[in-house]
Order: sequence, then structure tokens, then C-alpha cells
Amino acid sequence: MTTNSSIDARTTIDAASDRTSSERRLHEPSSPGAPARARRARRSRRLGLLAGAALIAITASACFPTGPVETWVPDFNGNGRIEEAEVEWQKATIVQAVAKAIETERRDRQLHPFLTCVRRHESDRGAWPHTRGYGAQNPRSSASGAYQFLDSTWRNVSARSGHAGYARASHAPWYVQDAVALYMVNNGGRSAWNGTGC
Repeated sequence: MTTNSSIDARTTIDAASDRTSSERRLHEPSSPGAPARARRARRSRRLGLLAGAALIAITASACFPTGPVETWVPDFNGNGRIEEAEVEWQKATIVQAVAKAIETERRDRQLHPFLTCVRRHESDRGAWPHTRGYGAQNPRSSASGAYQFLDSTWRNVSARSGHAGYARASHAPWYVQDAVALYMVNNGGRSAWNGTGC
């Protein structure tokens, strides 16, 4: 005959073991490669953040000269001394010039003859008119974006070109898609678009 106390003890042990096994399942990866993929993704994000921070630091130090302000800030009001407002105005002018140079470079890349041809054939007049251009999505495959990168190719090439962080090509801004496509062209990947006639 089983007593109530032994039944309660067994129930408590069973509940504890169920809780332990369910907690274990929560922390187990869904596949054997999941932890490695998660670590690689975290490492890529960290490297991207560090690269971004380094780029900002380099840009800031290159944009704003060091040394006496008199050497890089004109005396706009002619009063014989450089005031804080004049320094800030000069900094804003420099930032605008850098932003304009970056935009010009992006537009020049977008006008690259080969990239223009590929976009025209791959996404500008596709069979899926509701999502053309940089947001294009092929309904029959994972190909997306202006250059119709398959997701696996996109992740590989975008990481190698320094533009990781977008799961699909169509999720990336237009200038990132152009940069990745040009990287692929310049590194022997032009044949990926042989069927376009470009």
C-alpha cells in the first residue's frame, strides 16, 4: 500500500525531472550547427560595429584637421579671432562636403555600365512587376534585389565585400546592393549574369 506522502514525493520528483528536461530542451540548439552559426553571426555583427566605429573615427579625424583652428577655419566675420560659431560652421561645411562625396561615389557606382545592364535585365522589367528594382523578389526562388542574388550567394558575397548584416539582397539599401554586385564583378563573378546578355 502506498502512502500519500510517498505519492507526493514521487509527484514532486517527476515534476522536477519534467521541468529539468523541458529547461534542457529550451537551451538545446535546434540543429547541430546552430551554435556555430549563431557565434558567426554575432562575430560578424561585432566586426561590422567595430568597422563602422573605426570608419567614423577615421572620417572624423580626417575631416576635422588637428592643430590651431586658425589653420583650418577662416575668420568669416573679419573680427580678427576665430569664434565657436565659425568653427561649427566650418565643421558643418566639411561634413556636407564628405556626405556629397559619398553620395557622388554611390551614384557613379550605380551608373556602372555592366551593373546598369544587369539591373535592366534582372529586375527592372521582370515578370513580377509589383516588386521591381532594388526590392524585386523572384516568386520561383530566393533570388531578390536589383541583381537577383540567391540568398546563399548574397550572404557569402556581402560578407566578403564588407557589407554583411542583410539576410537578403532586397533587404539591403540600393547602394549596398550596388557595392556587393560590383565587388562580385571585380572579383571574377561576372559570369553569374551570363544569361542576361550583358
